[in-house]
Amino acid sequence: MDADPWTLCLSSTARRYQSALQSRSDMFMGFEEMDGEDDIREEFPCPFCSEYFDIVGLCCHIDDEHPVEANNGVCPVCAMRVGVDMVAHITQQHGHIFKVS
Repeated sequence: MDADPWTLCLSSTARRYQSALQSRSDMFMGFEEMDGEDDIREEFPCPFCSEYFDIVGLCCHIDDEHPVEANNGVCPVCAMRVGVDMVAHITQQHGHIFKVS
């Protein structure tokens, strides 16, 4: 029995999405928060479930747990309404928070 075109399209789209998501997660490897000692890291609330994370953890959490909601929300760093990809906004607008180790 052959798969219908819709199923094949969904399967292909899901594989591309998973690949893109994995590369975004890889992007955060090697980053650590700037300013301060390990025990005094600034934490930000997830705008979708209100759990707190350091900036790298927040970006990974949003990618993993809220990929659909991430296209519309309030940035936890600057409190600006974001109508685009939240993680892209955080990395582009608040990149100074990240530091390569």
